[in-house]
Amino acid sequence: MKNTGQKVSLAAAASALTLATVFAMGSSAQAAATSWNATDTQADVVGAWAHGDYALTGYDKDTWTVHATVEDTKGDYASARMYFRWRLITGGFSTPWQLTASGKGNSKSRSDSWYRWEADTEQPFEVKECIVDDGVETDCGGWDVPHPFN
Repeated sequence: MKNTGQKVSLAAAASALTLATVFAMGSSAQAAATSWNATDTQADVVGAWAHGDYALTGYDKDTWTVHATVEDTKGDYASARMYFRWRLITGGFSTPWQLTASGKGNSKSRSDSWYRWEADTEQPFEVKECIVDDGVETDCGGWDVPHPFN
């Protein structure tokens, strides 16, 4: 009887170890997110703050996933806008999209993904910030790669 109990305990321990290994392998497929921001780049304008985080995701880390936020940082009647686009390995760009936040301290966020093998390997995306007054962009930075990529 004692021998059977040891066999059951060993089998349970082996199953637990196998399950722990499977979970560890699955979690290693998701990289930790790294922060980015457009402060002190050509994209930067006073009153808007484009920032977020990015990571390589997917089982084979084959997808760039970016979380982007624009925040209105100035107490005026203008809004803050951020444009985002992927830089492609072919030298082109994806179609840009935008976020607009109105009112000091307000923000808007969005997530986007792109296949790693189609994006530029060193600088996968770029942004620009703008100030918008009554629907008209009154001040915009230039397209630039945010920190830590540039």
